[in-house]
Amino acid sequence: MSTTIAEYSATDAALADLAHRFKGVVFDVAKPKGMKEAKEGRAEIKKYRTILENLRKEIKAPALLKCQQIDSEAKRISFELESLENPIDEQIKLEEKRIEEERTAAERAEKAKIEAEQLAIKQAEEEKMAAERAEIEKQKAELLAAQKAAQEKIESAEREARLRIEEQERKARMERDEADRNARLEREKAESAAKAIRDAEEAKLKDERDKLEAAKRAVEEVARKERDAEETKAREERLAIEAKERSEREAKEAEAREVSRKEAEMEDAKGMLRLFYSRYKHLPEFAGVIAAINEYAKKVKK
Repeated sequence: MSTTIAEYSATDAALADLAHRFKGVVFDVAKPKGMKEAKEGRAEIKKYRTILENLRKEIKAPALLKCQQIDSEAKRISFELESLENPIDEQIKLEEKRIEEERTAAERAEKAKIEAEQLAIKQAEEEKMAAERAEIEKQKAELLAAQKAAQEKIESAEREARLRIEEQERKARMERDEADRNARLEREKAESAAKAIRDAEEAKLKDERDKLEAAKRAVEEVARKERDAEETKAREERLAIEAKERSEREAKEAEAREVSRKEAEMEDAKGMLRLFYSRYKHLPEFAGVIAAINEYAKKVKK
């Protein structure tokens, strides 16, 4: 069906070519080339809709009686254009959504990996701390056993001393004082030895505890620094990728907008020349302008 509005004839004529080239076409938007072709097709169709809308507004002002017919025809042609544009637009948006979902899925996977690594480090630290606590408990048990043995030795020595003293008392009261002194000296010596053993064991245990605490703090500090470094690296890489993608996307969109703007301006200018030619070519006052338009048309055809 051809249009009854002369000013729409160029756009309406282009509609058949657009329908032949784009109607029912499924672009391979998963690939860069397919995405580029889909965007170029959408931009070309949109360009005609823009030209049509601008022309509609222009001719409607001096032609109020034809407004209803103009709007109706513009709506029909715009609908046809949109029926071509919308499937392409849907393909583009579906692919962009898929790309975004893949990106967020990759981020979630990376986050899960980092969390798993942190959990493994934490479990290893807990196992090591458990082993250290078991070793400390073992050393405490050994110390208690040594203290108990020393106490039993002291008690045995005291029993022997008492027996000797009692035996000596039975033999002679006068020798008892000397025996008492000997017993006290032996007891003090045994107590001093036991105290020295306890002090040495306690010092050794304290030194071991200090070493274990220092080692644990060192391991925790190294693990913390490694976690911080990995998180910082992952965050910086993610921000760099996002910034690069955003910059590339904005540059491509700006380039496409500039191309569309220039093409629309050129088409708008040609439409205005055709409109001026069709309306005023019979007026002698504009003969020079009409001649210039004809000359320009010849150059364009060449």
